[in-house]
Amino acid sequence: MKTFLPVALALLAGCGLDNRSPAAPREPLESAMIVGSAQSPDPVLDRVRELEKSGVVKDVVVQESFPVQIRLRAPRKVIDELNAMPRTGGVR
Repeated sequence: MKTFLPVALALLAGCGLDNRSPAAPREPLESAMIVGSAQSPDPVLDRVRELEKSGVVKDVVVQESFPVQIRLRAPRKVIDELNAMPRTGGVR
């Protein structure tokens, strides 16, 4: 029992509360403007919200235009994914 506590503490110190390694490298974030879809509900905006909850996308600002314009910071591959989503109406 005496050795259990130090081992448990050592294991906990190696992991963050979000189950990711504290030293995990992150991709650099780029600023982008993403144009949403004229669909309701907007699948582009829904995807941005999912990515924001998971911490992949930062500093999200949704402008009330039609379709919405979304300013954000994210890794390049995420920006490319969002830009590649199919849209209904509006300009790409």
